[in-house]
Amino acid sequence: MTNTSSAGRSVSLTKAESRKRWAELRALVNKWDPIGLIEACAPEDEYECIVGPLMRMLEDRSSQETINSFLSKEFDEHFGVPIGDPSDFVRSAAAWYAATWAR
Repeated sequence: MTNTSSAGRSVSLTKAESRKRWAELRALVNKWDPIGLIEACAPEDEYECIVGPLMRMLEDRSSQETINSFLSKEFDEHFGVPIGDPSDFVRSAAAWYAATWAR
């Protein structure tokens, strides 16, 4: 499976790798759980609307400011709950991606 980022970079992954990568990022987002939904026993896919766009931004090597802005806006507008500064999470997600999946 070849995913092409919006920056035009081609990322070749098998279907299994793609699923694994998605599951790993979902686990990171769920561990972060910025508004406590997972802690309150929400389904594991509760933050799914975050995972896809976040993956694309990591693939594109978007700036931390861009990702911070996306996350803040998404939680405020989609979930109706503002979050604190997501910088620590963004740094850890970017480090995970760089160490595990960047090609």
